[in-house]
Amino acid sequence: MQGNPIFKRVSGFSEPVIEKSQEIAEDMRERWETSDHPVVHKIQDISETVLGESDAAMSFKEIRRRDPTFSLPEFLSEVQEVVKPVLNAYFKGDTAVLEKYCSPNVIERCKAERNAYETQGIFFDNKILHISEAEVKETKMMGETPIIIVNFQTQQIYCIRDKLGSITEGGQDTIHTVYYAWAMQQLDPEELGEGAPTHSIWKLREMQQLGVRALI
Repeated sequence: MQGNPIFKRVSGFSEPVIEKSQEIAEDMRERWETSDHPVVHKIQDISETVLGESDAAMSFKEIRRRDPTFSLPEFLSEVQEVVKPVLNAYFKGDTAVLEKYCSPNVIERCKAERNAYETQGIFFDNKILHISEAEVKETKMMGETPIIIVNFQTQQIYCIRDKLGSITEGGQDTIHTVYYAWAMQQLDPEELGEGAPTHSIWKLREMQQLGVRALI
């Protein structure tokens, strides 16, 4: 179950469930630090500038240059709002929804994975039950573009069906806690092309699943 490729990529709370989740939170943070995912690796490898200014300070300066009204609490609130529609769209292969929030590489990966699973007769029937509060892990520059890494976790039903609708793995009573890291990228209007908004916007540049833990 945990070895399924979709869970490698993307894929209220009761008190006992919260306690179980807290037990492995530190382990998930440690996985982030040692991740060999390409985007994470690039972000973690960016060094301090020759002037000694930290990467976080540089990124926030650039964020506010592009958007003087930027507010971190508002940013987190907006990310919180899009987590569910983005994950649901990824599960279903709904590229129309993904185009609103994600970079082209996230969309192309979704298409490729969707096609691969459908040819094997694998259809995901996952349902998100709960989303934790999103937290900022770090803020970095990727080249000249600001990136904010956000961590959160979900509780979701894990269910796989075949093309006839029969359950082949998991089920409607199989609940997982899934740990995610999202790399949110701030884009200037000129980077978005003709017809784009006149203000900078944030897109999901990359997502990584840090871990999965079966709860029920």
